[in-house]
Amino acid sequence: MKAGPIIVVAGGAAAALALYFLEKGGGSLSQAIATFSADVGIKTGAVDAIAQAIATAEGFYTHGTRPARDHNPGDMTIDLIGKGVGMDGPFIVYATDDDGWANLKEQITKWFDGSSANADSSSTIADLSSFYTNTNQDSWATNVANALGVSTDTPLSAIGGS
Repeated sequence: MKAGPIIVVAGGAAAALALYFLEKGGGSLSQAIATFSADVGIKTGAVDAIAQAIATAEGFYTHGTRPARDHNPGDMTIDLIGKGVGMDGPFIVYATDDDGWANLKEQITKWFDGSSANADSSSTIADLSSFYTNTNQDSWATNVANALGVSTDTPLSAIGGS
């Protein structure tokens, strides 16, 4: 039966989170997740801020742009969350903005937790521009940095948030 291993993995992840939750003294599940994120170095406020800055640089907030039409604020070409509903050239199309935001935030989380092949929390905004966009890399880095109120040589780990 193929579902067995999936259930075991999901059950194992749930058990691990439950043990972590109990070890930290209870509270709500959202508190446990926030504590876990902080313990592994993921700054959720920073993830949100970086996502908004990238969306600004990509043109998501301008009506009619590809990121706006595609519900893809990061103008991403890889569907990390498995909710893409189509393609617009090399770019993923999502049914909702929420799905597009979730995909972008998943990418940024991977930078923070070290599971990305391209970047980690020591990477600067300028470093990100070298692989995130193929055009106007300096302008993209400047736009992201300006939206965050930092310089392009700022590492992700130095961007505020809890």
